[in-house]
Amino acid sequence: MSGTALLFRPPTLHLRPRPIFYFLLYRIHYMFFLRKSTTLLYRLLPLAVLALSVVACETKPDPPALVSLTPEKGSEGQLIIMRGENLAEIREMTFNDEVIPFNTAYNSDVALLFRVPTGLSLGEKLVRVRTDGGSFETNFLVTQEPPGISRFSPRSADAGEQITIIGRNFYEPPLTVWFRTDGTGDNGRQDSIAGEIVFAALDSLIVTVPENARTGKIFVEANGGLAESNLTFQTLVRTLVTDFDGNGVRPDNDAITFDGFTDQQNGENYIRRSLPGPIDENFLHLTGTDDLGTIWLGGAKTPGGNGVESFGITTDVRNTFLELDVNNNGRTNSWLTLVLQEKGDNSGLDYTVRRRISEPGWQRISIPLIRFRNSSNIIIDPALVNQIKWHIEDRDDTNQLIEMNIDNVEFVERL
Repeated sequence: MSGTALLFRPPTLHLRPRPIFYFLLYRIHYMFFLRKSTTLLYRLLPLAVLALSVVACETKPDPPALVSLTPEKGSEGQLIIMRGENLAEIREMTFNDEVIPFNTAYNSDVALLFRVPTGLSLGEKLVRVRTDGGSFETNFLVTQEPPGISRFSPRSADAGEQITIIGRNFYEPPLTVWFRTDGTGDNGRQDSIAGEIVFAALDSLIVTVPENARTGKIFVEANGGLAESNLTFQTLVRTLVTDFDGNGVRPDNDAITFDGFTDQQNGENYIRRSLPGPIDENFLHLTGTDDLGTIWLGGAKTPGGNGVESFGITTDVRNTFLELDVNNNGRTNSWLTLVLQEKGDNSGLDYTVRRRISEPGWQRISIPLIRFRNSSNIIIDPALVNQIKWHIEDRDDTNQLIEMNIDNVEFVERL
């Protein structure tokens, strides 16, 4: 490369004044006024250009500016992204006048990546960034480590009930548990309501579900930030149909009638509290044998027909469930047919679901209403449901005594 080419190499940005500038001026003066060479103009041209370049580089660089700091708070070791302008040549960054190390390999003219250093005290810090062009200041909150939610139980609860949250780093202040109020579960902590914390430890919380809480994610806000549960919490509204103790929207046990060939027609009480042992006071008892080979042995039903109001279900078919306690009293061949009917359906079609009850003892079963279909495969309309029937079946035609005991029948709506 020629000497001339070297002279035209782009100068270093923001070059400070150096003695070479004065030396070049001296050489120009000497060559022009003392030597008066005929080739002065040619010989001076490169020097003049270089001198002008040095002068041009004396301009002060543009000052830096902050656009955003993400996140605006964090614990030691957390990665922070600073976005801004004119950040390429940061000379110094301080937290409350304490110089903070950073790696220039991780910054550009518009961004700087750094980690919160260890050993800093907790609380608000004044962050100052300085370049040759100036400086700017912003605030940053040094916190405890961020919280996390491992699990919670129960998965569903009503307003006023308590749930337990297991996790980590539940530091105060602040310490708040947030529940959804709009049911979408996808909008951060917006549209949420706080629950009352009745017990708090670093790894566990007990909180009361507030009124108006809806199905969605749970959030825990702690000193180190905001944690979101992986699983969805469900809020439920329960409508008791009957517990066979005189409670519910169909509480009158005498209104239950029977159809088919069952032992109840032989005078046996259909409401009892023993054999098997009750889960809760009285229960409905259905039993019989398939003497006539009909498979269907009959059962019980609540009042129905167009003169009976619906149960007032407001949720859609995917969020509504029929729940009840059942016990086969050791008769493993017992099948239970659950039947719903609609008010105003003059066809009288049954919407049915069949379940074999084979496990011993009392068990709770929950059936989504979307599974209740009529003979035309049409799904039940929850808003019109006004009657429940229970039938027992002998699928194996064994002529052995089969039995079904039922208690605490209710509709559950997931809000």
